[in-house]
Amino acid sequence: MKLRFIGNYILNDNIVIKFKGQVYFMKKVRGYIETKKQGVFELHIKETEEKLGAIFPAQYRDLFKLVNNAEIGEWILYPIKDNRNLMKTWDDIVRQNVELSDEHMPEDLIIIGDDGSGDKLCFKINNGIMDDEIYIWYHEDAEIEEIAPNLKGFIIETIQEDDDL
Repeated sequence: MKLRFIGNYILNDNIVIKFKGQVYFMKKVRGYIETKKQGVFELHIKETEEKLGAIFPAQYRDLFKLVNNAEIGEWILYPIKDNRNLMKTWDDIVRQNVELSDEHMPEDLIIIGDDGSGDKLCFKINNGIMDDEIYIWYHEDAEIEEIAPNLKGFIIETIQEDDDL
């Protein structure tokens, strides 16, 4: 299934869906995300931001209110700790960034997920706020590359790549 984002429209094959705001978009793409874990509350997001020392982008917040620990293509986004489901959220984004962070990784990156090979999906921090752009940190050469202008763009591109295979 091919999705294209043009202005305020999502084009899905021959269907055009007009949307208002990010939450509506995230609800639409939720159907393409295999993970079925329930979303988290705003309280959990704020607690996580405090522990990481930076504020998440709006699209990330909206997605995690719908689904925690999303699997998007080969990428798995680290969960936000949720006391309703501690067994499945113990290896959360805070643990990945505070306890398990690679010493070669730049300090201005927050790891939000991985692909199982050691490469990490990240946001950059700028004055205590995570920028919208999505980066990959390649573990073998410690290089970073911007791969999408925002989470929405990353999801659309990843869904399209999976459909092309």
